[in-house]
Amino acid sequence: MPVLANPYPDMKGSPYVGDFELGKIIFSERDTAENLMVNFNAFTNKLEYRIEGELLALDANKIFGFVLNEKSNPSVYRSGYAIPSVGPNRFVEILVDGEYTLINHKFKVIMDDSGASYGSQRAKVFEGREQLYVVKDGEVKLWKAKKKNLASIFGPDYEKVLSLEKDWSLDLSNLSDVTRLIKGLNL
Repeated sequence: MPVLANPYPDMKGSPYVGDFELGKIIFSERDTAENLMVNFNAFTNKLEYRIEGELLALDANKIFGFVLNEKSNPSVYRSGYAIPSVGPNRFVEILVDGEYTLINHKFKVIMDDSGASYGSQRAKVFEGREQLYVVKDGEVKLWKAKKKNLASIFGPDYEKVLSLEKDWSLDLSNLSDVTRLIKGLNL
């Protein structure tokens, strides 16, 4: 579907995750469109792409996923995970894929601009948010580094999590350490 030219003219910031970059759209496991200029609108949860000078958008009901920046540092996004309080039709970034899958739900919200000067009209700004989830056997659980939550997320593998955390000196509030942990569990 065509996208309107900047529907947020008075808004500070951007609804996008980054800039338009070379990427691909994954329609199914066998059908992919490559070498397109794509970007993820984290406010509307739509993939936007440019083709022949026209800006078009696809939502999570229409495609399986997409890849941003496919040449240098690819970020893979998919939909279909039943995220608690959000639902299955959201694109999420796949950080680790395996028996345990680590996903990052990136989204943007509109907030009052805290930098607006006193007495001026309150400006609005896009603010980025992220939430990590762990997926196992189709069940999606919000990542929280507290011991009680880890026991709930990992069940019988909880002791292995504690062992890896100790042996590798992991800080489970740090994204790169959480990624290492999930990769270690998938070995």
